[in-house]
Amino acid sequence: MNWPAGEAAFVTGAASGIGLGISRALIAAGAKVALADIDEERLAEVAEELTAAGGVVTAVPLDVSDAGSWTAAADRAEEALGPVSILCNNAGVNGGGPIDETPLEVWRWVFSVNIEGQFSGVSTFLPRFKRHGRRAHIVNTASMAGIVPMIHVGAYASSKFASVGFSMVLRDELRETGIGVSLLVPGTVATRITTTAARAEAELLGREVKAEAVAANNAMLARGADPDRVGEQVLEAMRERQFLIVTHRDFEPLVGRVHAEIERAFHEFDGRYGPDAAAQLLLQGRNPVSS
Repeated sequence: MNWPAGEAAFVTGAASGIGLGISRALIAAGAKVALADIDEERLAEVAEELTAAGGVVTAVPLDVSDAGSWTAAADRAEEALGPVSILCNNAGVNGGGPIDETPLEVWRWVFSVNIEGQFSGVSTFLPRFKRHGRRAHIVNTASMAGIVPMIHVGAYASSKFASVGFSMVLRDELRETGIGVSLLVPGTVATRITTTAARAEAELLGREVKAEAVAANNAMLARGADPDRVGEQVLEAMRERQFLIVTHRDFEPLVGRVHAEIERAFHEFDGRYGPDAAAQLLLQGRNPVSS
């Protein structure tokens, strides 16, 4: 399968970790890649590295949480590479701690990057995909923390749960258009997310970085999956039009517990309210809002 050879992709968080892994996989498949990241220095280094290796790339500095900057970033990418047909909303941050110890500004910052950034990306590129009328694909990066509740990272987990719901709705809304949607739900991957997010959070709050906590989390991440292998998995999923992409089967029993709790609640329900019209419409494949 030649796709996505010759296509142009826009990858956020592309200067490191999973974003860089996805970019490398796309380049190896013959795609051109707009590398978007907030870290301009590292972005320039990565762009130079990938260009030297024979890739066709352009560097696009971008803070995904700045909704007003997306159109200019998309224009810059398409001026350099031609019409973009692949959007990888990968940029993400963690932050905060226990919910009652998470400042509101940190909560809002995490959501502005992890879910509002994905919304802005889709809002910017989806109309272009529809206008171009060619095969296109959107990948949103969530997390196992978006399926399995994880304590002490409430802001991160909540934003990733939002990403899962957002992507499922998007998939269903685009089902008849030919525009594919994939949802990456990784477990532990060897990325720099703890270091970069800790620095950004400390700057946001005017505090020192919590070095011990960062070091402990980095030690765990270092044992995670290779981001380049994850990138190859994402490429394969896009080619096969696969929606859910998981990286670690270890989480399956934990996901099973979540589903079992939900199913148990339905089985224990006494049916006191009678049939639900919205549910009946959904079962028929119809939209309860417009039907």
